[in-house]
Amino acid sequence: MEKRLLEDNVEVLRQATGSWMDRRLVLMTAAQFAAKGQKVDGQAFLKVSDLVKKSASMFSPLRGIYFPMTGLIMAKDSHPEIEINRLHHNYKTLRMANMRSSAFTYIAAFLLEDHMEVSRISAVYEEMKRHHRFLTSYDDYPAAVIIAKRDGRVNELIEISERYYRGLNENGLWKGNDLQFLANMLVMSGDFQHDLVNNVLYTKDELTRQGLKVKAMHYPALGVIALTGKIKEATALAAQLAEMKVFKWYKDMAIIIAATFVSQEYIDTSAGLTTAIQAMIQAQQASAAATTAAIAAASSSGS
Repeated sequence: MEKRLLEDNVEVLRQATGSWMDRRLVLMTAAQFAAKGQKVDGQAFLKVSDLVKKSASMFSPLRGIYFPMTGLIMAKDSHPEIEINRLHHNYKTLRMANMRSSAFTYIAAFLLEDHMEVSRISAVYEEMKRHHRFLTSYDDYPAAVIIAKRDGRVNELIEISERYYRGLNENGLWKGNDLQFLANMLVMSGDFQHDLVNNVLYTKDELTRQGLKVKAMHYPALGVIALTGKIKEATALAAQLAEMKVFKWYKDMAIIIAATFVSQEYIDTSAGLTTAIQAMIQAQQASAAATTAAIAAASSSGS
């Protein structure tokens, strides 16, 4: 990972948006580009972000995540206007399937593919809710979309998730939505694997040994790092990022962004990577962007 490129992208975005944009969102978006080896074009970014904002009503939840969503849209191969139209079409489709209006509904819409059946996504979500009635909510929509991409019976797929949830909780990870999202992500790797549980726990331990504090917000990142097998590399990178000046006040972001870099490298270097695994990585990156936006909004309203 070229740290200079990340720093350059942070500076470009800071100058393009001004000092009012939360630094966590700037870091997350800068990393989306840097992980692909791309320098941010500030003017192009502003143009697309303006298109995203103008496509949404004043009180649309998309307004709260337009900044990281711009980065996700620009990472696509097609024209930004086509992606924005597709995003809104998919969002309306999910809303017609009785999904609530939220930023995570837009993330789910971003992950939704044209050939997917919304009824299957709804079935996955309801099965998740059957196991965790009070835990499952709108922030689980992205997970429902990626699980629906996998072949197999819905109840069997969610049972795999439950085995990961229980196994990780029994080994020290806290119950909650972050653990549920991690467990749902791991379903994309296939049948239940004890080794994958061990790798997640090993990743957590390695990060702790690097002097980093692992919080529940980092659980999805643990899953992606464990999946890549680049645990030593990712944990060392997270420690290096935490020491950079741009992370001075936001060291929590180091683990999330390290996961972004190693997962992108994994995609770029792994021949024959399955669509399911790519969906899992993409979901983690997209949901991390939405979660970061939610944290930034909460901090802003509380200040």
